[in-house]
Amino acid sequence: MKNTDYAQFINSEVSSEIHRHGGAVEITRDPAVWTLAHRGYCGSGRLDVWVYPTQKDALYEGARLAVAAALEEEAPRVSELFEAGRYQEVLDFYEATHPETHLLRVQAAFLQHSTAPAAS
Repeated sequence: MKNTDYAQFINSEVSSEIHRHGGAVEITRDPAVWTLAHRGYCGSGRLDVWVYPTQKDALYEGARLAVAAALEEEAPRVSELFEAGRYQEVLDFYEATHPETHLLRVQAAFLQHSTAPAAS
């Protein structure tokens, strides 16, 4: 894979939105990647994070993971939401029906520049 193939993962996303009195809105955009984070029964409580080119891709893959992890009594509702393309709702359902130590979430991760001194 060429290095240029990775460029599709970095997008300009809203990093700040300030609503001023009088209705003015200031929006700041910064480079970011879309991430899917999961902590569940497998992996001994490890937090796994994957990066996707778009929010839509990350939501879809997260919803697929939730369908695969659904308990028998949850399967009909999760499958119904998934088939309807309501991927965020699938993730929300997962978090609402699993212990608080579990996580299945999509969010933008903003690229940061280090303020550490350069190595000599």
